[in-house]
Amino acid sequence: MNRPDVLGIGRAVLSRSAREGRTRESIAQVAAMAGGAVALVISPFVFRPVGTPLSGLTSVATVTSMLVAVLGGSAFATSYVRVARETVRWRRRLVVWRVWDAAALTIAAASVAAVATLAVYNVFQRMFQGLLLGRIAATLMSGVTVGVCCYFLTLIAQGMSSSGVAVLLAAFLGAGGVAATLTADDPGWWQSNFSALGVTTETSASAFNFTVITAGVVLTTLGDYVADDLKQWPGVTRAINRSVRVLLMGIGLALIGLGTIPVDQSRLVHDIFAVSVIVGFGGLILATPFLLRGLPRPFLLSTAVLGALIIGIVLLWRPFHVYNFTAVELLSVLVIFAWLGLLTRTVGSGPPTDVEEAELVREVVELVSVPLDEPIVTGPVPGTDLPELPPGAPPTSGQAAGPHLALVVAAAAGIAAGAVLAGLLRRRE
Repeated sequence: MNRPDVLGIGRAVLSRSAREGRTRESIAQVAAMAGGAVALVISPFVFRPVGTPLSGLTSVATVTSMLVAVLGGSAFATSYVRVARETVRWRRRLVVWRVWDAAALTIAAASVAAVATLAVYNVFQRMFQGLLLGRIAATLMSGVTVGVCCYFLTLIAQGMSSSGVAVLLAAFLGAGGVAATLTADDPGWWQSNFSALGVTTETSASAFNFTVITAGVVLTTLGDYVADDLKQWPGVTRAINRSVRVLLMGIGLALIGLGTIPVDQSRLVHDIFAVSVIVGFGGLILATPFLLRGLPRPFLLSTAVLGALIIGIVLLWRPFHVYNFTAVELLSVLVIFAWLGLLTRTVGSGPPTDVEEAELVREVVELVSVPLDEPIVTGPVPGTDLPELPPGAPPTSGQAAGPHLALVVAAAAGIAAGAVLAGLLRRRE
């Protein structure tokens, strides 16, 4: 391949990448302006002329969180479908599964954003105790908050991947779980197990069961994402790929059953679902080093360590009685999501690039970075920030940094928000 051909390919690739980045950013900004505008129109009819608190029953927090859930969820769903329908994965799936995926991810994302909004305004209320806002000030705060949430939810939806789904699932479970634990009427619920949260107060039970059911739906979607990523890896046969997909979807269905049938309705059925979830994840983690040998060795080693850790957690419960079953559930969930994060990041990155492909990418980057009348040089190009790609290294991409950063922020805010939501719900009671 001569220099003009390589230069043309490089410019076309970089130009397309830049256009996609600008398009996604523009769409996010439009969604932010549209969501903020709608909130500015609706809010004045809800807030009082004077004396609206930042948090409470009828406050900036409650109104804004509802608007975030509706408008932010709409922005997320629209952006997700717009990007997903251009993929092969979307086109090969039945309509019912497309709706299933979009609905599950939208509910999780909108819930995390709404709970994070409640948390932020509750913190503001504690900072400015006794502060009451007029209608104009409350409307402006609501509009700005909705616009910001729509912006980030749109970016998250457009950059959704297997690792993004895993982070979103963790954020949703964290927020819902913390809210359920802190709204329970029995402070000693932990002496039994997490299932006791599903039969305490109406608020706590609803939050816990809704969280578990939605998490199960999201997990079935994650299973499909992971299976699609695994197709790129050599050594992963169709049978192994199908087994991983079915197992993750089966665990998701068990979670749905766990939330649908609380322990007080049928302890036997509930326990079957609970054990299925733990055994399913444990079995998948322990089998991964043998089934997915084509994946990088550091990941396989980490998987083996985490699998041994789960066994150790169970052994400390029985027969050594170091802690109760609630601790087993909590520690197992932490290990499971640590492994899910590693799995999705690993398989989503794709297999190692061949040396010839890496060299071609390196040549394209260098050619695009220098004027046509200058000779081709090796190594980093002076005056540019583009890093040199060593032989055999895969090309890097920074486009996903924004959505992934937004997901990490959403996860942290969602987990912290549960405590604040619990306090708000107790006030309402």
